[in-house]
Amino acid sequence: MSSDIEPELKRLITKILRVITAIIIWSVITIFFGLYLEWALVRGGFNAFNGMFYTWFVISFGALIYYFYRIWSK
Repeated sequence: MSSDIEPELKRLITKILRVITAIIIWSVITIFFGLYLEWALVRGGFNAFNGMFYTWFVISFGALIYYFYRIWSK
């Protein structure tokens, strides 16, 4: 008997790990800019940093969803 993981199970685990890693990296970056630097908080009016953050959020979230689609459609 072989002690290797079956190829299909290995591909599934790799997909799951890629998704989890992407979510963690995206979340850390977004939380850092949004909450730590307070670019997500609109205080007294909408400024350039708010605009940069929300633009980043929408574009990067769309890219993240597209990345998930590409991973799971294979």
